[in-house]
This record gives sequence, structure tokens and C-alpha cells, in this order.
Amino acid sequence: MRRTTHAVTALALALSLGAAACSSNSLDGKYYNSASGEFAMELSHGKVTAMQGEPAGGMTYEVRADSLMIHDPRHGLADQMTFHIERDGSLSLGILGTLTKKRP
Repeated sequence: MRRTTHAVTALALALSLGAAACSSNSLDGKYYNSASGEFAMELSHGKVTAMQGEPAGGMTYEVRADSLMIHDPRHGLADQMTFHIERDGSLSLGILGTLTKKRP
């Protein structure tokens, strides 16, 4: 009985880690300001490879539940910027606007 419990726990952990990895990869791509259509940033495998107005070198991102948080080792303006991940995959900064993978 105890072995079965451990197996089920291990399987649940593996599935949750796999889901977390898939969710961050699904966010990878180029994002554009939904109002202006201008390029905003590009995400790739946990890294911010480009960001409008910011030198992107070294910036990373992490997904926490339904939020995406930017980390900048230089502690620039984008450091700790947190986007809400909408159901359609867009990234929202509330009244500051929304970023989408498609140009409007």
C-alpha cells in the first residue's frame, strides 16, 4: 500500500513539473503592444531576449501561477515587473496595457 502511495505522489509531482515547463514555453515568442502594434519584448526559454527601451542582456522571467515576473540583475526599470497571464496568452499590466503575440 505504501509503495502505491509513493508511486502516485511521484507521478503527480512529475505531471505538475511537466505542466509548469510547458506553460513557460508556451509564453515564448515576440510580444507587441495591443494598442499601438509596436514591438515590446521577446521571451525564450526563461530569458528576456529583447525588450523595447531596455538592454535585455541577462534579464530572465519566471512564471508563478497566472503571473509572469521579469528579473533584471542590473535592477533596471523592468526588474520585478509582473504581468498577469490572460486566458488567451496575452500579458496584461492592468491600466498600462496588454501585450499580445500578434500585431493588432
